[in-house]
Amino acid sequence: MATLTSASNKLAYLIPVYYEKTMLERMKPQLMFHQFGEKKELPKNEGQSVYWHRWTPLSYGRLITESAAGAGRGISAVRVSASLYMIGDHAVISTYVDMVSINSVVQGAIDLFADASALSLDFMTSRLLLWKRASASAQFQCSAGSGYLGDRPGCLSAGAYFRTLSSTSLQAPAWSINDLSTRSHAISALAGGACGTAWTPDIFRTIALKLKVRHAKRFADGYYKCIMHPDMVNQLRGTSAFRDYTKYVESGMASFEKGTGRQGQPERGFEGVIEGFKIYSSTEAPLFSTSGLFGGTANGNRARLSAYGGGRLYFNFFFGQGAYGVTDFDGGIRTFIKTPGPNTTSDPLSLISTVGYRIIYTAKVLNNSACLWVVNGRPSTVGK
Repeated sequence: MATLTSASNKLAYLIPVYYEKTMLERMKPQLMFHQFGEKKELPKNEGQSVYWHRWTPLSYGRLITESAAGAGRGISAVRVSASLYMIGDHAVISTYVDMVSINSVVQGAIDLFADASALSLDFMTSRLLLWKRASASAQFQCSAGSGYLGDRPGCLSAGAYFRTLSSTSLQAPAWSINDLSTRSHAISALAGGACGTAWTPDIFRTIALKLKVRHAKRFADGYYKCIMHPDMVNQLRGTSAFRDYTKYVESGMASFEKGTGRQGQPERGFEGVIEGFKIYSSTEAPLFSTSGLFGGTANGNRARLSAYGGGRLYFNFFFGQGAYGVTDFDGGIRTFIKTPGPNTTSDPLSLISTVGYRIIYTAKVLNNSACLWVVNGRPSTVGK
């Protein structure tokens, strides 16, 4: 029988596979946006893009007779493409620390990277589903100096991002919470005052109506989905209209307190049910500062616009089944553990090792009739 030793290529392969599996097991339960997307395997040797196909819906059926079936319908599909992005990070570990540490430094690093990559992927997915940007650094708010993903997640680096809520800059329709009936696109026309408008069951019912009339499909559990920032969920739960509503629905307030569904099964990030929506919270739901949104003091609108919503814009995502697609992690995630070797000239005393990961990923809105963003301002109480 062959002996598997540390010099064996098979063992060298099994070590990163083990850590990739460990990282996935810790990372995936923390992902919010990824879980509801239409999964697509990464293309092999097919370039830097991934493709989905969205079938074009057919109109109503026709009256036919025994002798005449009429002309056949044409079946067509829309090809939706998205560019692939690669993110990752690595850490430098002193061989002395690794030697004297009681716990495994490599395992600790993998756990930390799993937590960080979950936040990075949710941040990345929410921004890919929000806006159309040609520049990756602008889309993900990468620092020009460091290149870190989401280096300043609370700020905008350019004044033109949300001058208007127009389809030319956003992946899906966007509405102001104060204007769900006529949809005023101009940020300058939005009401808001010192704080954001309180969420009520009536608002959720209006949003559900918009999805229904567009024939957005519900998920298998019978609900549409909504992903909000925890500040928004906290505001919703604090309104008297919400408290009155939850007294008379089947799920009840206990659903919000326990974070479980009607069958008592825990769901990742689940906060509760209201007006046909299951509500989920994510700290990576888009949140932006408006303090410098529209340029310098010479811009006459700056003071008025910066005051909207108390200086913040929260983007809340409402969607049905098949609204967006994401790439799966099969083959898209790799871990790297490198130790000093006899041929390493940059580290003559073999003092350091490195641990890192790399993920190839993308997301894209596939059907903008099945999703929309609702913009709200800063609530009176925020987490930070």
